[in-house]
Amino acid sequence: MNRWNIFALLLLLFLISFLYLYIRKLYAVRKIKAMSVSEKLERINQVSFPLGFEYILSQDLFTSKIDAWQKDCGYCGLYDRTAPLFHMIFDCEPIYFDYGGATWMVELWKGQYGITAGCEIGIYRAEGIVPESQRRNALFLDVPKEQRPVFSVMLFKNGLRTCYLCRKHWWLTSFHVGQYAAPENLEMKVTITFPDPEMCRAFITGLEKAGYLPSDIYANDTSAAFTFSVPRTDQPFLRRSGYHRWILFKNRVLLFFYLQITSPFCFTLDRLLLLYEFLPVLFRHILKIRRIRKPRPRKREE
Repeated sequence: MNRWNIFALLLLLFLISFLYLYIRKLYAVRKIKAMSVSEKLERINQVSFPLGFEYILSQDLFTSKIDAWQKDCGYCGLYDRTAPLFHMIFDCEPIYFDYGGATWMVELWKGQYGITAGCEIGIYRAEGIVPESQRRNALFLDVPKEQRPVFSVMLFKNGLRTCYLCRKHWWLTSFHVGQYAAPENLEMKVTITFPDPEMCRAFITGLEKAGYLPSDIYANDTSAAFTFSVPRTDQPFLRRSGYHRWILFKNRVLLFFYLQITSPFCFTLDRLLLLYEFLPVLFRHILKIRRIRKPRPRKREE
């Protein structure tokens, strides 16, 4: 077989593949258009629940479920340091404080997660008091149900509010698929209501140690409110290096292709359902946000 025959065969395979994908997409578009809003919501949550997320129609975003599988994974600083390798560029703000015989951590994140823009806030607890020099490498676990605070988060992009969430949670998130936002263009206004005043005071002490001034914090008996805009703590090396600009550029290219593939739809619900029907592997990849940490086999009653 000469090279021209090989070229003709490859061209034929390409045309067949293109025609197959074109017909498959037409079928998927027609199927999505025929669904009602309630059917779409039922479908999107059916496929996103196993991934640890639920869709909120009123704000066009995904947020983490209270019983998401990520709860059993714990947290360590390696996640923040390696996140850019997985196309996640964000500002992070870990706040450590000692309370009840253990070291606790409340951390905030905001930035670009692949083709998704958003923010997170989580609370974790170590198994005992951790020296300050070891906290960045220590393993933190999820907290018991009765000790979870109420998180209230407003996210702003270039001064415009994009979401508001208020829930008793261990890891509250807001992810807008198909949007782009550099970390420096995002701002989080946060209010945390703790189970008791002592825990709130310990957290405020941690905020001040992290670099927040007393004038930056608004507090009452059990609640503390502050704004996370410019990080007060040192950022991981890959976030500070020029590497993060390359990743943000790649994210914008991936976002362009996502928007093209999911046209003619404009709404996130329709776009993602089209992707699920058309290219389900890509759909699952998009919703595997923060799937760096590996679950640890452990049992503990809440």
